[in-house]
Amino acid sequence: MLTEINSLSWQDIDGMNLSESCYLLPIASLEQHGRHLPVGTDDFILRSVLDRLKEDNRITVPMLLLPAIHYGNSREHLAFPGTVSLSNATIVSIVEDVLFSMKARNIKKLILLNSHGGNTALLNAHIKEWKQKFSLSLFVINLWDSPFFDGVQPLIETPASLDIHAGEIETSILLEAMPALVHRDRISPAADCPVRLKPYGDGWFSVDLSPGNGVLGAPSKASPEKGKKLLQYCVDRIVEYFLEILSN
Repeated sequence: MLTEINSLSWQDIDGMNLSESCYLLPIASLEQHGRHLPVGTDDFILRSVLDRLKEDNRITVPMLLLPAIHYGNSREHLAFPGTVSLSNATIVSIVEDVLFSMKARNIKKLILLNSHGGNTALLNAHIKEWKQKFSLSLFVINLWDSPFFDGVQPLIETPASLDIHAGEIETSILLEAMPALVHRDRISPAADCPVRLKPYGDGWFSVDLSPGNGVLGAPSKASPEKGKKLLQYCVDRIVEYFLEILSN
């Protein structure tokens, strides 16, 4: 049972058994997603998944959904207009302030649900320190740059390792969830740019890999039908993680 905390009064929250509940903090980004998708794509995908999670009856333990952090670390996309990036230090400070508030109310569990690959390494690097510092059970679920999409290959045509940004997966999801935001007339095979990243860190920038476009994938292969299956894949995977976390 996923409930938006900002729709409740403090008395409503005080009446909940917070020792058995869990808080959920979504984190996204504001960054370029090619010529055909909005800069809020990561945020919109996360919102679409959360809307479906609210209706999922497999989650029976109370979960309180915190307002999302709509920005992330997007330095790799700053060459394109519309991208707004937070520094690593700013993201850490925001999360730590939330965790401080959780500790002050003796909250036991918090899940960070991250939909932007640029945040993944940062969150993973801090989780142990945060757990020790704030004495709570803390978990990070990353949609990108993680094993989250390991089982997605049967649902898409592009090799999953090459569908990195604004490609078949993200375009398909928005074609299903928010089709009015997708510029279909700007999607063509000529604009596809599947890229295999280096097996080591090289501090890549999207403008170098996909000049004038920003796409790192094959959006021409996207469809609403694929998007429907991909959204369900995301919901099922997250519910699986939630149930495991909530059972401990």
